Amino acid sequence: MEHLFDTHFHLDLQTDRVASIREIEEHRIYTIAVTNLPDLYRKGLEQFASRYVRLALGFHPELIQQFANQIPLMWDYLPSSRYIGEVGLDFCNPKNKREQVSFFSELIDRCRYDSKKIISIHSRRAVKDVLEIIGTTYRFKPILHWYSGNKADLIRAIDNGFYFSVNQSMMTSKNFRNLLPLIPKEQILLETDSPFIDTTLTHFNVLRNLVGLLESEKEGICLWNNFCKLLE
Repeated sequence: MEHLFDTHFHLDLQTDRVASIREIEEHRIYTIAVTNLPDLYRKGLEQFASRYVRLALGFHPELIQQFANQIPLMWDYLPSSRYIGEVGLDFCNPKNKREQVSFFSELIDRCRYDSKKIISIHSRRAVKDVLEIIGTTYRFKPILHWYSGNKADLIRAIDNGFYFSVNQSMMTSKNFRNLLPLIPKEQILLETDSPFIDTTLTHFNVLRNLVGLLESEKEGICLWNNFCKLLE
């Protein structure tokens, strides 16, 4: 069994955060803990301490309009934050499209030439717009979290060097299983998106099962190597 990692985990939303950190440390699960608002990131910096957890500065697209007063706080923390997420676009509700696009565009412009930054990106019903905003001129590491787009956008993202973080629910989706063979094994990462995926399994067992599923689908894949490459 190779080392385990999780590139999209909501530590601040866990029912028992202490137990979650204990499990992460017991099994040495290298975890990027995303947040949904800059103020939650601020609180997390004070509350969470583990050598295996890296807190990510986030602003969920569905919350941009409601918590617009926190945008300046996002820009305050951005220069010192290597890990960014969860951010992106969500066009399920078209009412705040303009605000989402404006914020995400500015975020990408502020990060565009920072080769150290790793960005976990939400793109529900908005993959094409995400790809347009990011373009091909950037130095950060983009991860498309829970990809649910079409084949054409997938190929475009692959060609542009994006990573794809895969969770357990994606592996039960017929649409994603049809797309999975197209994704180079070097561009695949693990995520749980816990606690948003309904499961009775522990963090450790979800990841262990997910590794098994991906290894059975992608011969010769080395997920740990992919994670190490991401962190370079």
